Amino acid sequence: MKFKKLIVGITVLAALVVTGCSKQQKKAQPILTKTQVINKSQKSFKSGQVKQSLTLGTDTSAQVITTDTGFGGTPTVFHINYQTQNKGKTQNAEEWVNMNNLYLNGQNTWYRTKLDDFSGHSYADMVDATVNNKLIFNPSTTLTNAYKMKRNKNTYTLTANISNQSLMKKAADPIWTTTGQSPQQEKAFQRIQKYGKYKNMTVKMVVKNKKLTNFQYFVNMKIGNSMKLRLGQVYSNFGSHDFLRVPETALNAKPLPKNNKSKK
Repeated sequence: MKFKKLIVGITVLAALVVTGCSKQQKKAQPILTKTQVINKSQKSFKSGQVKQSLTLGTDTSAQVITTDTGFGGTPTVFHINYQTQNKGKTQNAEEWVNMNNLYLNGQNTWYRTKLDDFSGHSYADMVDATVNNKLIFNPSTTLTNAYKMKRNKNTYTLTANISNQSLMKKAADPIWTTTGQSPQQEKAFQRIQKYGKYKNMTVKMVVKNKKLTNFQYFVNMKIGNSMKLRLGQVYSNFGSHDFLRVPETALNAKPLPKNNKSKK
């Protein structure tokens, strides 16, 4: 009996020693500086989700255009769901984009055409606006200096309020360039940019366990005396579409008829 008690005692002691060692080995992660957090956010990501939105309206009415885009693969593929809300009506559209073509879902029949001809922007424009967004990968000192940081354990949240005209324009340009669904809509956006005035911009970045988990910014404009516009991008779900590919149903698309080469 004494022998058994001795064995049990040794076992318990050994377990306590191992537990103590493992606790000593688990060191707390060092607290990061703001510069270090920004550097961590710039680690390249292969894929993710980005939602662009553009809201134009007055105090009594609004038109909302949103694009919900999954991006990923090598080279990058885009799966885009558009939604336009205006005067109580909602229109939806689905597209796939690769380096070669734009694929359109036209009431369960897929059509293919060239992105530049149909939308007014290029594949390179889309890559720059999403995968290579300069606010993430090449932020100006105006933005980095404006960031205020809060920490909760291993989660760092950076926020900034911006009124710099040049920075707001640079932030808005990729959205203006890629949100349009037709050359006609692109021209309308150009007129808004010409007569509108940038008011302010908010930016938020979240880095958790040394990885970027969320990035978003919204720019506010005033057009004339009564109209306001808000546009922005929200990134999330990084790494969720690393192997994204255009599905066979879209790749087998019919050529888009010439009289439908651009949306009206």
